[in-house]
Formats: sequence, structure tokens, C-alpha cells
Amino acid sequence: MNLKISAAIVLSLVIGIQTSVNAYKVDDIRRLISTNACPGCDLRGANLRGADLRGADLRGADFTDADLIGADLTGADLTGAIAPNGKPFR
Repeated sequence: MNLKISAAIVLSLVIGIQTSVNAYKVDDIRRLISTNACPGCDLRGANLRGADLRGADLRGADFTDADLIGADLTGADLTGAIAPNGKPFR
């Protein structure tokens, strides 16, 4: 196989993996920060480490692969939301 083609395939795979890991929408992050509500938001792969999300409306939000270490979700509505492990919050 041609070296240029091999490099292009590897680069495509790396970009594809990075895109799927960091799939959150910047507008959703802005909305969450400004309103403390983001029902149905795409927060996949977002860095929310240490975020104050107390009482936030996060119904149906997708946190798959998000970093929530140290985040305070006390009183947040996580009904139907997906946890970082890809399973529903309990």
C-alpha cells in the first residue's frame, strides 16, 4: 500500500476518533453555563470537571465520555440523561 494512502487512512481514523470523543456542542455548554439548564443537550466528551451543576435541568442530556470528576450535581434533574459510562443515570 502506498505510504501516502496509509498515512491518510491513519489520520482519518485519528480525526474520526477525536471527533466522536469530543462531540459536545459548544452552544450547549454555553447554554448550560448561562442558564443552569440544558435539557437534551449533547455534552459527550465535555470537560465539566468541578462544575457547579446544582439544581441544573439536565433532563435527557448525553454525558457519554464527559469528565464530571468533582462536579456537583446535587438536586440536578437527570431524568433520562446518559451518564459518562453510556448508561442511564441512577
